[in-house]
Amino acid sequence: MTHNSQRGFTLIEVLMTVVIIGILAAVAMRSVQSAIEGSRVRETQAEMDELIVAVAGNPDLYNNGMRSDFGYVGDVGAVPASLDNLVTNPGGYTTWAGSYVSRRFTQDADGFKKDAWGDNYTFSSGITLASTGGGSTPMTKSAASAAVDLTTTPINGTITDAAGNPPGDSSVAVTVSVGYPDGVGGTTAASTNPTAGGSFTISNIPVGVRMITAVYRATNDTVVTYAALLPKTGATVTMRLPGAPFAASGGGGGGSGSIEFVSGTASSPNDDIYFSIWNTGSTAISVTSLTATWTTTAFYRRIRWAGTTVFDSSNPRAASGQTVTFSSAQTLNPGQAVQIRLEDFRDTISGGNNVNFTNEVFTVQFSDGSTIAFNSN
Repeated sequence: MTHNSQRGFTLIEVLMTVVIIGILAAVAMRSVQSAIEGSRVRETQAEMDELIVAVAGNPDLYNNGMRSDFGYVGDVGAVPASLDNLVTNPGGYTTWAGSYVSRRFTQDADGFKKDAWGDNYTFSSGITLASTGGGSTPMTKSAASAAVDLTTTPINGTITDAAGNPPGDSSVAVTVSVGYPDGVGGTTAASTNPTAGGSFTISNIPVGVRMITAVYRATNDTVVTYAALLPKTGATVTMRLPGAPFAASGGGGGGSGSIEFVSGTASSPNDDIYFSIWNTGSTAISVTSLTATWTTTAFYRRIRWAGTTVFDSSNPRAASGQTVTFSSAQTLNPGQAVQIRLEDFRDTISGGNNVNFTNEVFTVQFSDGSTIAFNSN
C-alpha cells in the first residue's frame, strides 16, 4: 500500500499569492507610470524651452563677441500674436526669417503647439507659455517679464571725433540713426542729435543686432557701428568720427554769428568760386544778402544758393565789397549745410576776360552778421 505525500496549495495560499502578485504589479505599474510622467515632463519642458527661444532667441549664441540670436522678435520687431507666427509668416512680412521652430513631428503639423500629454499650450502676451502638465504638473515659461522688455529697449551712446573732441555747438549737425523692424513686416528708423558733450539716447528699439550710423553733415563724415540690444537694458555704444572735424570748427563755436565755413569745401573751377557753409546755431537763419571781399580785380555775375539762382546781373556785375541782395530770402536750418557759388568772374564790371583765382583769400559776410574767410586754393 502506497501513500502520496504530495499536497496542493491551500486556498489561503493561492489567495495570498494572488494578492502579492497584484501588489507587485501595482508597484510596477506605478513605477512605469511615474517614468512615463517624468518623460512627458522632460519632453514638454524641452519643447517649451525651444518655443521660448523661437520667440526671443538663444542668449548663449554669440558671433564676434556679440549676442547674435534674437528669434522672432529680433527679426520682426514685435512679439508673435500666436504660436503659429513662429512657423508661418503672419502676412507677407519681409523681415520674417522663420520657421523659428524645428518641425520634428512632420506627421502632425500642429504638434509643436501641444505638450506631451496632447493638450494645447496656452500662449499669452506673446511671451508666456503654459502647460497643464496633464493636470498634475503645471509648467510655465516666459521669454521676458514683460513684452516691452523685448520691444522697447534703449540705445545709449557718446560720439566724439578721433581726437576725442565732443561736438559742442556742432551737435546740431550730427545725426545718429538706427534702422530696425517696425513690427508689422517692414523696417523703419529713428534718429537724434547728440548733446554738446556728445551723449545721445534713442529709445523704443526692439532687441536684436542693429546698425547705428552717425553723420556729421558739415563734412559728410560718417561712422557706423553694430550693437546687440539686449532685453530691457538695450545697448551702450561709443562712436568716433574720423579726423578731428569738431576741433577744426572750434567745436562748432567761435567766429562771428552762427554761419560757419565748412572746412575743405572751397574750390575755384574755371572762373567760379565754390564754398559751403552751415548753421551751427539752434535756430533757423534767414539770409537775404551777402558781401564778398577779395583782392584781385574781378567782378562776378551770379550767386547760386544750393543750386538756386538768387542773384544774376551781367552788367553791372558785383564787385569786391559790394552787398548783394538776394532775389528771395534763403533759410538755413540748424545743422544744415549748403553750397554757395559765385560764378562767372570777369575782369571788368561789364564783362571782359575770365578771371581764375589761385590762393585768393575771400571774406564773406552774411545779412545775419556772420562772417567767414577761406582760401580759394
